[in-house]
Amino acid sequence: MERHERPSERALILVVEDDPGTRDSLVELLAARFDVLGASDGQSGLVLAREHRPDLVLLDRFLDHEDGLAVLESLQHDKATESVPVIFLTGDSDEATLEKCLEMGAVDFVHKPASARELMARIDRALRQSEQQHRLQVLAQTDALTGLANFRALSLRLDEEFKRANRYQYPMSVVVIDLDHLKAINDGMGHDVGNRAILALASHLRTNLREVDFAARFGGDEFVALLPHQTAAEAAVFAERIRAGLRTVKVTRSDGRPAPFGLSVSVGIADHSTAQPRESTEALLRAADAALYEAKREGRDRVVVYGGATELPPPRVQRH
Repeated sequence: MERHERPSERALILVVEDDPGTRDSLVELLAARFDVLGASDGQSGLVLAREHRPDLVLLDRFLDHEDGLAVLESLQHDKATESVPVIFLTGDSDEATLEKCLEMGAVDFVHKPASARELMARIDRALRQSEQQHRLQVLAQTDALTGLANFRALSLRLDEEFKRANRYQYPMSVVVIDLDHLKAINDGMGHDVGNRAILALASHLRTNLREVDFAARFGGDEFVALLPHQTAAEAAVFAERIRAGLRTVKVTRSDGRPAPFGLSVSVGIADHSTAQPRESTEALLRAADAALYEAKREGRDRVVVYGGATELPPPRVQRH
């Protein structure tokens, strides 16, 4: 689940409880430390969860005409809420019922009526665990050198964007960017300077992205940008801005002296649109690759848009 910035720095708790008195008491208690939303039934709770993406849900195990476990299952099957931790509120002390809650994915349960101290302690623990899991997930999908997304995160995001573009019938472009002559830089000046060159390109790329765009380091000297709502022609404007602007970016050596070379990139672009649909994300990447290879064959330091006539390269091997 993506974390969305909110005006308040406090965690947001969603309370789904059908008893008005219990719900109001919980909202009043929690409001001293958290931002709180209340829902009287499972369906309205699901709507609020999808819209606001709370940090935690307190869910009544037995709602009027609804099973809390069914609500939990719905939360888990929605991309927007699948990672939200759920604590069940229950008056049932049956061990089999409580075991079922945990088996279904609830992080904890609280017997009603719960003391304020116990409830706060269990919420605090669940929020800490959730934050730790989120940090580990971010680390697992982040390139250690540049701080951009890695191949794993790119694969997930590309699949999501491709499905979304199909569903809502808008174009999307893939821009593959290759840093020219990195091997020569590494061989001539050392990997430290080569890493500084990679970092310079990553920083330059990051500053030119829109909020809806996504960039990842795909390999040693290769980066990929996903541009939703952009045709290949529009993506070419972005790519040319990257290519031309990189000429002004300087790389320094470890002693602070400027490196005696400039940076350049070769760029390949392909889009997925109603005019040029691709059958899969693999086909889209291969088309962008073909354009990149053409840019290299033509002498590097240029942007090439895939035109459909270029022979597709073999499928990529998985990058790590």
